Amino acid sequence: MLLRSLKRQLTQAYLAGCGGIVDLLLCRRSGARDFRRIAVVAALGRANGIACGARLQWEALRELGVDAELIDATPALRNPLFRAAHRPASAYVFHSGGPQMANLILSVLPHAAVGYRIAYWAWELPDPPPGWTGCDRQVAEIWTPSAFSKSSLTQLSSRPVHVVPHHISAKSPRHRRTAAQFTVLAMADSRSSLSRKNPEGALRAFHAAFGDSRAARLVLKLSGRSDELRELKELLAPLLCQPNVTLLTEYLDQARLDALYREVDVQLSLHRGEGFGLPLREAMAHGVPVVATGWSGNLDFMDRSNSCLVPYRLVPVHDQSAIYSGSRWAEPDINAAAQALRRLADDPEEYERLAAAAYASVAHARPSFPFSDVDVPVRAAVAAE
Repeated sequence: MLLRSLKRQLTQAYLAGCGGIVDLLLCRRSGARDFRRIAVVAALGRANGIACGARLQWEALRELGVDAELIDATPALRNPLFRAAHRPASAYVFHSGGPQMANLILSVLPHAAVGYRIAYWAWELPDPPPGWTGCDRQVAEIWTPSAFSKSSLTQLSSRPVHVVPHHISAKSPRHRRTAAQFTVLAMADSRSSLSRKNPEGALRAFHAAFGDSRAARLVLKLSGRSDELRELKELLAPLLCQPNVTLLTEYLDQARLDALYREVDVQLSLHRGEGFGLPLREAMAHGVPVVATGWSGNLDFMDRSNSCLVPYRLVPVHDQSAIYSGSRWAEPDINAAAQALRRLADDPEEYERLAAAAYASVAHARPSFPFSDVDVPVRAAVAAE
């Protein structure tokens, strides 16, 4: 724990130093709000939710006919001298946390110094992150995936904040195989805080619903730092060793992740806070019903007509990874979650109704951005290519 804290302090000092360098190089310059060509910049090599969101945004821009380029700035997080080769853009959108954004800006200099710079940030609590104070000075506006996240970030910055949700295209809808095990999927990444993702709550809800019955199965997908995953597995050993629990820890590319969604009947998320809830939206895109905490960013696309929303109470944040603090988050009702799982397992008509509504909510959605054809004068020409 002491080593982890020291590493975090050193990282913060390094990122702050990079931020100071960017301030000097930018000299408060900024281009006009111009979306003729957009560069989406992210640390794609980290294979996390931020990287996935950047890829989705690039795909959505291309779907709209916008000239867009996706830039991998992963090396810039450790090497401030790294420069990503790319065609100059009129606007740059940086997908990262606030303190890491300066390194991403460094990766696309000198062109980004005269471009219109946008931060794409998400936050999972109602109070903004104190460590991000001042990070907005390097951008002209902020994009964020949900109204919940916007409410938090507007307390941090006087820059315009726009909701730009992650857009996911609908996949071939999955249909429940009634003769097979009723399979529940839960996911957590230690880099996003295991306390926030709450895989323990998912395990307890599953066992409250089904016990050790072989008629049901829980697939728990865990990602992240090996030491934190090892600690979690030791803590939850009595629940993880049950015969109807399958633990996955290997990396899954998009094709294997899509295959996993096609195998499961329900996605379960007893999160304590979400900036958006990308895995939940992905499940719905496959026609998989979702049982999830009824609080935070996922409410932008989930309601009682298309999902099972679990009641909760707000409690002070207690995060074992020390990523989050000084705010409140949700403590979901485990028994209510268990009842929702049992209801979907036992009532085929309710299951099919919810699955169809979840899928329709994705299939009918369209990409949304805070600009118009006036801001993108060449959109029609690009779309025709």
